[in-house]
Amino acid sequence: MASAADDSALGGQEERESFTIYHEGRELQLHWRGLPPLQRFPASRICSNAGGELLLLTTDHALYSAKLQANREHMDLQLLRTDVVDMDFCSGSQELFVVLTNGSVQRQATGSGRDVGHPHAWQTLGFDPLELHAEGVRIRRVCCSAQGVVFVGASGETYVMGSCGEVFKAEQQPRHMRLYEEGKELLDLAAGNEHFVMLVAPYNLADDALQLSVASAKEEPEDERASVKSISSGHSERSVAANTRHLLHQGYALLHTQLFTFGASNNGLLGSGDHIRRANVMRLQKLDSMGVCSIAAGLEHTVARTLDGRLYHWGLNNHSQLGEDVSSPMEITITENTAALPIEQNSALEATCGDYHTLLLNASGQIHSLQPAPPMRHLQQSSTYAQTLLQLQLGAAWPRQLRLLMCSGGYTLQNQRQFQRQYHYYLSHLQSQLQLLLKHRQAVQTLEIWQRQSALEPLSALGPLLINWERILCLLVATLHSLEGFYRADFVQPADLLFICHYKEYIDLFDGYTKAYCDVFSVNGFGEAVVAITGLSSPLAELNEESYVTRLFQQPFSIYQLFVQFMELLVRTQSEYGEHRVAWSEFARHSCISQELAVNTKDFWSSNDRNPRIVQFRGRHRRVILTSALVPLKLVTSGISRSSNSFILFSDFLCQVSGNSLYSYPLTTLWVWTEGDSLRLTTPEKSFLVSTRSQEMRKVWLDQLQSSIIASLGKPLGSPVPSYRSTGYEFSREHPKFSRVKACGTWRKGVLHGNCYLEYPDGSVYCGELQHGIIEGFGKMVIPTTGLYVGNFKGGRFHGHGVYEMHCKDSPESEVYEGNFCEGLFHGHGVMRNNRYIYVGEYQANARSGYGVIEDLVSGDKYMGMFADNKRSGIGSCITNRGDYFEGSFSGDDLTGSGVAVFENDYYYEGELTLLGPNGRGEYYMPSGDACGGSGAMGTGEFDDTCELIGNKMFGQLSGTWDTVRIQAGELVLNRRFPKYPSSLGRQVVDHNRKWRSLFNNFESDLANCTASTSSSGGNQSAGTLRKSSKPTLSTAQIWNCIAVYMSKQRAREGTKPGNYFNNILLSLPLPQKTSSPLAKARTTTSALSKLQTEAASALDFLGFPPRRIQSQEALNSKPGGLQRADSLISMGHNTSRDLDNSSLASFQLDQSLMNSTVNGDESSTFNESFSKLSHNNNNSISKHMNNIDCSITSTTSTTSAVLDQVPSFGMALVLTEQDVTSIRLYLEQAFKDRHHPLYVLNERIANCFHYSYGYWKVKPTPILAKQAMREWESISRRIYRFVRKMFPALPEELCQMEGSREVISHITLLYPLVLSEGIYSTLFVLYANKYSRKDEMYRQNLNLAEKLKDQELVELMGHESFLHNVMLDPKFVESVQTLKELQEKFSPQDMLTVIQRSTQLLTEAYEHAMAANAAQLNADNMIPLTMLTMLRAAVPHLGAELALLDDLTGGPNFQAEMNGMAGYCYTTLKAAYEHVTSRALQKIP
Repeated sequence: MASAADDSALGGQEERESFTIYHEGRELQLHWRGLPPLQRFPASRICSNAGGELLLLTTDHALYSAKLQANREHMDLQLLRTDVVDMDFCSGSQELFVVLTNGSVQRQATGSGRDVGHPHAWQTLGFDPLELHAEGVRIRRVCCSAQGVVFVGASGETYVMGSCGEVFKAEQQPRHMRLYEEGKELLDLAAGNEHFVMLVAPYNLADDALQLSVASAKEEPEDERASVKSISSGHSERSVAANTRHLLHQGYALLHTQLFTFGASNNGLLGSGDHIRRANVMRLQKLDSMGVCSIAAGLEHTVARTLDGRLYHWGLNNHSQLGEDVSSPMEITITENTAALPIEQNSALEATCGDYHTLLLNASGQIHSLQPAPPMRHLQQSSTYAQTLLQLQLGAAWPRQLRLLMCSGGYTLQNQRQFQRQYHYYLSHLQSQLQLLLKHRQAVQTLEIWQRQSALEPLSALGPLLINWERILCLLVATLHSLEGFYRADFVQPADLLFICHYKEYIDLFDGYTKAYCDVFSVNGFGEAVVAITGLSSPLAELNEESYVTRLFQQPFSIYQLFVQFMELLVRTQSEYGEHRVAWSEFARHSCISQELAVNTKDFWSSNDRNPRIVQFRGRHRRVILTSALVPLKLVTSGISRSSNSFILFSDFLCQVSGNSLYSYPLTTLWVWTEGDSLRLTTPEKSFLVSTRSQEMRKVWLDQLQSSIIASLGKPLGSPVPSYRSTGYEFSREHPKFSRVKACGTWRKGVLHGNCYLEYPDGSVYCGELQHGIIEGFGKMVIPTTGLYVGNFKGGRFHGHGVYEMHCKDSPESEVYEGNFCEGLFHGHGVMRNNRYIYVGEYQANARSGYGVIEDLVSGDKYMGMFADNKRSGIGSCITNRGDYFEGSFSGDDLTGSGVAVFENDYYYEGELTLLGPNGRGEYYMPSGDACGGSGAMGTGEFDDTCELIGNKMFGQLSGTWDTVRIQAGELVLNRRFPKYPSSLGRQVVDHNRKWRSLFNNFESDLANCTASTSSSGGNQSAGTLRKSSKPTLSTAQIWNCIAVYMSKQRAREGTKPGNYFNNILLSLPLPQKTSSPLAKARTTTSALSKLQTEAASALDFLGFPPRRIQSQEALNSKPGGLQRADSLISMGHNTSRDLDNSSLASFQLDQSLMNSTVNGDESSTFNESFSKLSHNNNNSISKHMNNIDCSITSTTSTTSAVLDQVPSFGMALVLTEQDVTSIRLYLEQAFKDRHHPLYVLNERIANCFHYSYGYWKVKPTPILAKQAMREWESISRRIYRFVRKMFPALPEELCQMEGSREVISHITLLYPLVLSEGIYSTLFVLYANKYSRKDEMYRQNLNLAEKLKDQELVELMGHESFLHNVMLDPKFVESVQTLKELQEKFSPQDMLTVIQRSTQLLTEAYEHAMAANAAQLNADNMIPLTMLTMLRAAVPHLGAELALLDDLTGGPNFQAEMNGMAGYCYTTLKAAYEHVTSRALQKIP
């Protein structure tokens, strides 16, 4: 349907045809028989049969039959079918072939007066008779000569039928035959009477020819820098690299098209230059790589057109269609008087062939006939073309454009178009540019051959320029094809023009060419290349002229100027393309500046070619920006300088020449600002003032320095100079802190500040935070000779929480310490693991000192108590691998003085002793049974701690070993009564409130230091002291501030990017590639970090690997220098230099593409976006246990709630309300789940300590520890609660009862549901299960028997009333059983009591429902039997231990209300039922 503009232009004309048909020079009036199409579509193919009938195919797949009326002025068109995509007529067999939309082919004989298109006359051809193709064969094109037919499949495969000389003969059915080489794509196909012509293009050859990198879709993510399809699409379809590759592939294929011909005869038809008959397909090499874009064939001649507007023809001249016989392609001259014609009339836009004539369509819309017959002469007059109704997109326009002219027999069809004639100037000039480049391409190809084969440096240096020249040539070809399609209205939106649609990719390609050209020109590369060529045998004499070679490579600069002019014209009428115009104008300006700099640089090197100190900086990538010889600049000194100073500003560094000394300052690490009348220049190692003669000169230097810095940082010109930068630098030997250190990171005015990477000469590597030039914050340090550390730093030393892996090449052992550091030493709470022991506890100045737990991995013994100077010293308890328990005072690693010993067989001792045996006055008890006379209770620990046993007793002076106790002076008494455990048991254990004191102190100190570290100034060098520090006292407001800072830091470290935290820091830094430096003292970015990409320490990625075998802590302490080197970290003056130790350091495996960019920003920029998650699942961290038992309350993969993102207002008042309690519980629930919150970290660490104390056993643990573990956990809970009270001051100090309810608020009721996690509860449960193993064993045996019995049998066995069987059949009873089973899944006392109460309630409902007929109520006499039945059916494992543990957890006033209510009644009933079940062994009645 025509647009409104078109309708107005038609002046009210009702119908508008999209094409016009001429017959013998006269335009025909078209009459549509039947219902005319509502929308006129252009024609895609015409052909005439022997009866003079014209067959017409339109782009909407409609096939029409057109007959000329008797008056020869009108033509009737009748629709035949609407499913045809191609068709052709074979004059020899009088058959019409049509290709249908489904890919099939049908034919119909049209001779002997048959009607064309009769529905029953079509015959379908078979292309796969053997059905070898699963999806069948789909055909897209058909072409006929007089006797032969060629079919083209959807994948480019070809089939033949009929005859064509010796090529194929008398094929009755289609046969597959390859007509052109593999790796090519068929673009067009034409045929005469006895010959065929094929236009093909190569594909996938541009990658090698143009040296394009091939990347997969995963490696080419969508890039925000990529150009969009059009200005309205709003998104990028490809990455920049993929778009560029697509453009160059398209241009390469269009440029390197080839023509293949074959036929029944030759006689010049094949264009071979002779008349020799060919039996196979032949390639026309004369038109190779000429950019042939279309072909047409008459009955005895062929015409080919190139993208630059040239025409070639060949064939027979039997009907004067060529002027003379032409057996080889010959270029056509449209008119002899070309200079007198307008330029639009001098270029062919399209060519087509009739039977014996050729029609040309020029850019003005005029049709010319070459040697036309008299009836066709009037077609030389101008013809006006209206805009077509079809608007093809760019992808559809290539390689099969819609033909504007078609001829067949005496008919000529013209598709209507309105040309964009205002843009012909650019089309013609781009065609002229292409002709020039093709004309000189042989010279470029000659240079390419020499460049590849010759070892001469001047010719090798031309390599990048030659490749870029070829790329620009291919880009020009693609551009011409696009612009021609726009000119002839194949598409009408300027946004679909390639140089607009992909303007960013175009600019990148031209920028690459500009840089390659300037790199060669600036160092007189063309002159040196000509000199090198002089010694070679050149087939082209002009290559010996420098001026010719220079002009040859300057030619492409004229191309983008046409784009700029085109955009200037376009934006006059369509302002939405202003962005594109600005981009092209800016590039043109920058390109001119680059070329001017290249000229200036060439002149500079020419004038200084005899100065060796300056010449050493000569390089293809370096430009001279400004010199003090041109604009005077001098150094401001306080004293008298005996040497003069001159300055040279290069594109990458500032050079200072002072007498015999020469200094270079990389621009990426150079800061400049005005200071009075001078300029202040600051580098990482130096700061000085320079002055000029005038203010104007100072401004020149300031502008040039700033613009050069911006350019070196890779930022757009005109951007502000950032004070914060991310770049690399290598410090000199004289630097006091970082002597010869290679640094890459964030800088602020010459000082490292932020995320950085440091590589030391001795192989040490640091990756992490620096504050004002000092290693401070979170980071990772690798020291090849000592170990590896991940954690917090202060003042350049380990300080705060961290993980330190120590190793030594000479020792097979390893040690991993995780905990607190101070001044580089183990100080505070920590965990040490090696191959011999695991220690969890306190350190002071590198020694175990204070409370701790140590387990000997060799012997299996465990000690829990006090340490001093790495030895057991003070009160403590020791549990051996046999289960023996010792308690007393230790000194020098041994038990001395008075104490107790309880053995696995229930013997025990009180008195003076050692670990090996009694050692003085004491009493040794040897029980043989309980006071009731039983002996089965021995070793079960089943009775109350106050029950009595019967046995023998030794007392007095005892000695010997524990296996053979001897009496030195004393007696042995028999059959005495005595308590089960020693009376002094538990008196010499460490107070539970003393345990883990340093952990809580370190936790609060680390939290308090969060805000201190962020607000500390660069001049504060304090790193803490080893003296006992006072516990930080923080107000509630300060605590919340610390929590906010702590969480923000943790979130920043875990970020949004995947992968290791330190790897993401490295990915955010511009680690450069290795290049050679002409001067050792020139600290450029590239030379500073030349080894980083191949030798960067992947030991920094050690968290993903198991710990290496390293030296023990004792060996480390015996060598104080070893740890001191690691703790002081940086010996600033390294005297030796060696490569990184590759045995301990490997590559970071970074993407090479990430090494080339420099990340920069202003002071407001944050680099936290580069942070990512630090993995918690690693073998070097103690946050996960060696047996993979997680003692934390949740997994680390939790989602942060919005509750934690703001400081709460609840819980701050003096009075605690129920709403406050609800809000506090919600907050704490989220806090203990969120791995970024300090409460989560505290719970993780303390849970690990508890697990190492009571949950890590190689043997059966002693039941004595059950009560100790419970009391210790209560103490831990109280201390966590104290910190929570600091957060919420409204909470009670001990406990309180809420007004209006019986709810008690305390550390137990508030924290147990949160911190008593599966791991903690499991640890306690193991101890209680061991203590109550006897009754649980009886319980287990009774469960096994009950499981085999039916309900009625179980009731009878238990001796209960028979009506209880009816209760067991009730669904509520089954639900009660299932509820009680949930007891083993609960960990908090509240949840366990709720399960028991709910189960009892369902049991009551089951009884009432079953006994409803008798209206019986459940009483105490029936309650216990029913509970026993429920218990036996629920079969909760170790129920006795569960109940005993619950009893201890609910002891005290915290659960007094619950235990005095229904929950307590239900719990007591369950305990009573358990006692009944375990009182005797059930036996099945025979």
